Amino acid sequence: MRLRAVWLTAVLLTGFVGLGARSAMAELIAYYPFEEGQGTETADATGNGNDGTLNTGVQWVAGYKGGAVRFDTAGERIVIGPLDPTAENNAMTLAAWINWEGQGHSISQQGIIGKRLGWSATGDTIKWFWQTNPTGDLLFRADYDGGGTSFGWGNQLLVPYANEWVHVAVTWDAGAGVQYINGEQVSTGNTTLRASANATPVTIGCVDSTNTETFVGTIDEVRIYNVALTVGQLQQAMLGDFTTSTAPVPPDTSTDVPQDVILSWSPGEFAATHDVYFGTSFADVAAAERSNPLGVLASQSQPGLDFDPPGLLNFGQTYYWRVDEVNAAPDSTIHKGGVWSFTVEPFVYPVRNIVATASSADEDTGPEKTIDGSGLNASDEHSIAASDMWLTQIGGEQPAWIQYEFPEVCKLHEMWVWNYNVQFELVLGFGLKEVTIEYSVDGDDWTVLGDFEFARATARANYAHNTTIDLDGVVARYVRLTARSNWSGVMPQFGLSEVRFYHKPVIAREPVPADGQTGLGLDVALDWRSGREAAVHEVYLGTDEQAVIEGAALIDTVTESRYNATALNLGTTYYWKVNEVNEAAVPGVWEGPVWSFSTVEYVTVEDFESYDDDIDGGTAIFQTWIDGWENNTGSTVGYLETPFAERTIVRGGRQSMPLHYDNTVSPFYSEAERSFATAQNWLGNGADRLVLHVRGNAPDFQETAEGAIIMSGIGSDIWDAADQFRFAYKNLNGNGSITVRVDSLVRSNEWAKAGVMIRETLEAGSKHAFVAVTPEPSHGVSFQRRPIAGTTSYNTDVANIEMPHWVRLTRTGNTFTAQQSADGVTWVDITVSPALEITMAGNVYIGLAVTSHDTAVSTAAEFSNLSTTGNVTGAWQTAEIGAAQPTGNSAEPMYVRIEDSTGGSATVASADQAITARATWQEWAIPYSDLAGVNLSRVQTMVIGVGSRTSPTAGGTGIVYVDDIGYGRPATE
Repeated sequence: MRLRAVWLTAVLLTGFVGLGARSAMAELIAYYPFEEGQGTETADATGNGNDGTLNTGVQWVAGYKGGAVRFDTAGERIVIGPLDPTAENNAMTLAAWINWEGQGHSISQQGIIGKRLGWSATGDTIKWFWQTNPTGDLLFRADYDGGGTSFGWGNQLLVPYANEWVHVAVTWDAGAGVQYINGEQVSTGNTTLRASANATPVTIGCVDSTNTETFVGTIDEVRIYNVALTVGQLQQAMLGDFTTSTAPVPPDTSTDVPQDVILSWSPGEFAATHDVYFGTSFADVAAAERSNPLGVLASQSQPGLDFDPPGLLNFGQTYYWRVDEVNAAPDSTIHKGGVWSFTVEPFVYPVRNIVATASSADEDTGPEKTIDGSGLNASDEHSIAASDMWLTQIGGEQPAWIQYEFPEVCKLHEMWVWNYNVQFELVLGFGLKEVTIEYSVDGDDWTVLGDFEFARATARANYAHNTTIDLDGVVARYVRLTARSNWSGVMPQFGLSEVRFYHKPVIAREPVPADGQTGLGLDVALDWRSGREAAVHEVYLGTDEQAVIEGAALIDTVTESRYNATALNLGTTYYWKVNEVNEAAVPGVWEGPVWSFSTVEYVTVEDFESYDDDIDGGTAIFQTWIDGWENNTGSTVGYLETPFAERTIVRGGRQSMPLHYDNTVSPFYSEAERSFATAQNWLGNGADRLVLHVRGNAPDFQETAEGAIIMSGIGSDIWDAADQFRFAYKNLNGNGSITVRVDSLVRSNEWAKAGVMIRETLEAGSKHAFVAVTPEPSHGVSFQRRPIAGTTSYNTDVANIEMPHWVRLTRTGNTFTAQQSADGVTWVDITVSPALEITMAGNVYIGLAVTSHDTAVSTAAEFSNLSTTGNVTGAWQTAEIGAAQPTGNSAEPMYVRIEDSTGGSATVASADQAITARATWQEWAIPYSDLAGVNLSRVQTMVIGVGSRTSPTAGGTGIVYVDDIGYGRPATE
């Protein structure tokens, strides 16, 4: 009986109950609001007793919310104690409000929160830490003992937020890390946690024992969880409240909100129903309650998380609203929410992006001065500076005129005028007086609006506009003002300070989804801001952009500014527009712009996210995907110990399926099988293929059918006086070269390396020359060498290089030349001065080298287009230089079998015979034409196999990872 069977039996005998989902508050194991304001102690507000001690220099200051702590000198820290958030779930969340002042500071590494007080080769004092640095990187490291793993180098995420409050968070779940700023995901990475470090205290601020690494700035509201929070939970953590309503939509104090807005919010953690208060009086909304509704209790005990105010809201009106969260019975506690507000869109808007021209302009007083806001303060009062105004030249064209061109045809409402307003204007009288206003749609045919008198300016610095011209809804793209006189009556110059045009928005605008948005579902709710005069809305939608432009794709006419587009095709770009129609107005139709969106390419069949470790609940991954323990093949789905699913090697989400295979014994193939409780329909919406994603585990050395080479490797580095790596080699006698393209390299570390090498011996300290590609573009390509055996290595780097990339190493006598190329055609020398001379024996080793830069984490590289020159002989051999190397997978084919509910089936083998050997995610697309004989509207069973079921032969062992199975089709333009 295998180990898992023994463990499962013990579970059943002891009545073990698997961990269920728990609330975010239950997972909050330490919380520091820093409200003490004095002393050397800070309390853990959770009551869990994880109190902290401030060392000398930590300052109490005002924070984001109440008090906070500030650090500015190396060594300043708060010591909490041996807190271990990862102990229970192998996961955690660190969150805080920070005000970072450390850009360019002399402290090189600036810790935020960490569990590390020193460096150790065994890792017993190092576990994890989260930090920044003077360049503004936000990075996370796990078990960083001089190797370890990390992510975030070079992202400079904090630079835009220097010297301001910002909420930062990092979640870590069994290797998968995500960083957030203000509740939005900003970076991801994989980190490996190996040591327990239970005795090491958690610290805030400085996170090392050498007193050299301290955060520079202020930290507040530190929260530590023993789970990886979701985005929604993180947003609640930002607000610090899990019982009341949060995250209002529209956001609090929003302006320019549509008249037909639908309000929504995030619920309190324990809320069963919601009371919505809504009105125009802040006092009433703030004071109202069920027993005294004050006329603003708009919805009581509603289950939903949105509220649609009746009718259209009033233009320019400010509304107040509140949502009280009501717990389920018998508690039924009401948690009163805060009061939010928003202001509805105005009836008219200023026209933006106007182009102004004029008959003439004096120096530095061009016509653009009248529409660029120069001279206006926040109260719309104009200055007396001549440089903020337009003024014609003496002797300029008469009559003087100024013309305005709008970005599109507008329905104009009115024009505000600030006349010429220099300090001596009451004497000069340059301001326009009698003015003829004309307008045009095309700039050729003009219509006279009329003759108007512009009021004289005040010649004061607080001049408010004192002329308003009613434009009476004229439709125009151009407006021209022609001066018939100025206020002097005799002076030959004419001027204006500022004009502002207001228009009624009559064209459909602000589309939802946003123009160009991708990855949408197959039912899309189209929404837009309607034109002011629209009685109905003509909706045009289709895949032919020209048909939409020409109005040949009308699909419906609606009375609300919403339309539900259903049953769309997968992987398709759609074009749409809305024409606003009101036959009683002039013009009767306002044609809208054309927008686009694209639908998701694939519908998910299985993403492996729903499985947990609850065997009693039947939700472990191997209870759905049946393996060799039940189907008598050589497979094992999941791991023998929790967590059963894979949580580090994932393509999307948090989990993938690990599938172990053993094809060394009968039946010489391995299968994982899932039967769907309800037959699945994989047809419709343009679907034409099944897709799954597979990642293997690289072998020691594998040549593929198409001539590529796959290698794994592990080791501290190829560096210093002795190397640790895998070397695949042949023999070279005399002069020669090796060229290869490095197609991929798994990022075990930013300094993992793969490339070409010429080496004198197979000893760890041998002389060698090596041209390597790294997975970090900023590190790029490195020309490394050890001219004297057993001595320190040297290097010359070429930064900003991405894979795939070509490298070449050439030996000519004792001279070694390194080159790199983006295309294999144009080569660039990696210059070493003087030329690199290494005295080696005539017979040397030439080949490929791979190292992970981490003694506990292997890497894998794929090479192609390999060629050599010179007297290169022998078959490929591999050597373990300086360290034992991983075995990896045997290269085996894979297959998928699909069976429908009536027994019809089809089996499709992967065309890639080395798919299990590739350590990067491979998209395996199976056209529906290969599944002939299966009713794809009634799919009952899916089998994923390694080996060959139809022609089984003895093979090897290994593990593959499967993730993101779906059906659909790739995107079309």
